[in-house]
Amino acid sequence: MSEDPKRPILMLLTSHWVSMLGAALVTTAGFSWLFAAPTELRGHTSNPYIGIVLFIVIPMVFVAGLILIAIGLLLARKRIENGLSTAPNRATYVRRLAIFFAVTTAINIVIGTQGTYRAVAHMETAQFCGQACHVMQPEFTAHQNSPHANVLCVDCHVAPGAAGWVESKKAGTRQLLDVVFKRVHYPIESAMESNRLVPSRLTCEQCHWPQQFNATKLRVIFHFKDDATNSQTQTVLMMFTGGGNLGGIHGKHLGPGIEIHYAAADPARQIIPWVEYRNSNSGKVRTFVADGSTAQSVASLPQHQMQCVDCHNRPTHTFELPSAPWMKPWD
Repeated sequence: MSEDPKRPILMLLTSHWVSMLGAALVTTAGFSWLFAAPTELRGHTSNPYIGIVLFIVIPMVFVAGLILIAIGLLLARKRIENGLSTAPNRATYVRRLAIFFAVTTAINIVIGTQGTYRAVAHMETAQFCGQACHVMQPEFTAHQNSPHANVLCVDCHVAPGAAGWVESKKAGTRQLLDVVFKRVHYPIESAMESNRLVPSRLTCEQCHWPQQFNATKLRVIFHFKDDATNSQTQTVLMMFTGGGNLGGIHGKHLGPGIEIHYAAADPARQIIPWVEYRNSNSGKVRTFVADGSTAQSVASLPQHQMQCVDCHNRPTHTFELPSAPWMKPWD
């Protein structure tokens, strides 16, 4: 070895099986990333748990391959220096490289066309979100019996675009660590309560929109008392949903040019001491303060802009009360 200190690195790379294994891991990880990443950057990101693969599994395999390459090169150099073997001639290492690239290419094609695609597709399903992560089992069960049962979890919980993709990866990694280190808060907090809510305009309003006119809605709610006969009572509501410029609940709160901000005194946003209404079309501004509160007392409270989920705060993960088993949120 001392007679040829500048021996080509490819000769050393093909002189030991450890370095060849490392190179195989590096190329496999690289190809897997190339197949998986474009799927994530298609404009509407997939399941946030795919971040486990893209940011943990694949990089670990890649780094392990680099380490094995370095170890293999040192072992090959040492064996040649000690005279235990001779470096292959040019024809030998070219043949070895050809075989190596043929085998790894075939493996990567299988991984890219089958393994990676199926793994990414599976991680987009509600079954993966609800069953792979056991702490989500109650939410998964409620989702199966909701009006959004055929809607993917990621369609509501992950914002579209590159920013949503990055946030979903961070969320997936955080959730994995919470499960591993048993830091999960029970019961699972709603996204609104944990302040990790994706804005409705990026999720809900991709299918629903407040400007749509829905006229009136009739809702009948059944109640059963705790007496011996479980006496039944009914609450009948006729609601003018409206929409757009035509008034109604949606038109008055989310119509064109209308913005409503409120201050919440609790994480669940159930205590609202301050509300501000603004209409940019008419220039009208109105402020409402609850009894016992002042503008100064609510100044330090977190403020939020009103959106769909402020009223429809359990559109999917609804946990029914035993006293009202026939009451459904969409009736």
